[in-house]
Amino acid sequence: MIKNISLSQDLTGLQGDREVKNNSLKKTCAEFEAIFIDLMLKSMRKTITEVGVLGESNEDKMFKSMLDENLAVGIAKAGGIGLGDMLFENLKR
Repeated sequence: MIKNISLSQDLTGLQGDREVKNNSLKKTCAEFEAIFIDLMLKSMRKTITEVGVLGESNEDKMFKSMLDENLAVGIAKAGGIGLGDMLFENLKR
């Protein structure tokens, strides 16, 4: 015997699942944007010649790398350059 299927319950489950997937996709797009911004900052840093406080030591390179990563995450969290939102809109379909 076939039981009655409640369409509203099925759609509610799908809607909740879709919301979870959209949130996950949005987070992934923001993380991708942070990685992209980090690569952009590192490329920009290569174009300038400057001697840091520590000179051109490994410590200075590590500090600048960590600075770029944190700056990129901060930029992405604050709205970024729009790449994450654009990716999300295209991928959510």
